[in-house]
Amino acid sequence: MKLIYTILFFILFLASGLQGTAQIKKAAKKNSKSQFWRNVERSTIRSPWTVGLGWNVIDDDGKPFNKLFNASNSWNVVPYPSKLSCEKDLIQGWSVEVAVNYNQLKTGKTVNNDVLKSTGSFISADINGKFSFLDLIKNKIPYFDPYVLHGYGYTYRGVGKYSSVPTANIGLGFNVWVYDDMIGINVQSQAKFAINSPFIKTGGNYLQHSLGIVYKFETGSSRYGQKPGRSGSKYKFFKTRKKSVK
Repeated sequence: MKLIYTILFFILFLASGLQGTAQIKKAAKKNSKSQFWRNVERSTIRSPWTVGLGWNVIDDDGKPFNKLFNASNSWNVVPYPSKLSCEKDLIQGWSVEVAVNYNQLKTGKTVNNDVLKSTGSFISADINGKFSFLDLIKNKIPYFDPYVLHGYGYTYRGVGKYSSVPTANIGLGFNVWVYDDMIGINVQSQAKFAINSPFIKTGGNYLQHSLGIVYKFETGSSRYGQKPGRSGSKYKFFKTRKKSVK
């Protein structure tokens, strides 16, 4: 009987131990899964889409590389926002941007070496490929985002000799991310070459400068294992309130 009692006691002890181990493993698995989702929820996924709103300046005096800052005679600008852009990030610093600009070529301004006697509308639409150097310099200047661009566009002038021309564009610019890598200041300059004969030397060429504000969308948290984009913690001038994670 003692042997039977001993065997029964050993079996009960073993069963109790196995049950306790199973409960511990179950709790650990549950806590691990919960912690995993908390970590994933903390990973903010940055949207690849950026929109911009700003002003553009047209320098179309026929002397694109002389007297670049002769604003009184050559620069055309309107007082209200006149540029709208939308950009999508691709891979490894590359992005594509679509931009539309409105302006006015004003009476008294020099356009293609002629002084205008009337005011006319100016409209341009462009699609440009851009390459950002941010990844190369972000360890030193994380909020400064310089880039180069190349693309094509179409320009309409309401006055002057070259009323309607397609263009080949080259340019450079930069963003300064001032708030959480979401809001920035954009500065950009483009040289636009009219695609007609004689190419490069035609009077349809002009310079276009712009200044504006850009906003990068934030899609929120991910539950599907995507890699988070730049969280913005290093790309800001101003302190932001930290969100508590429960």
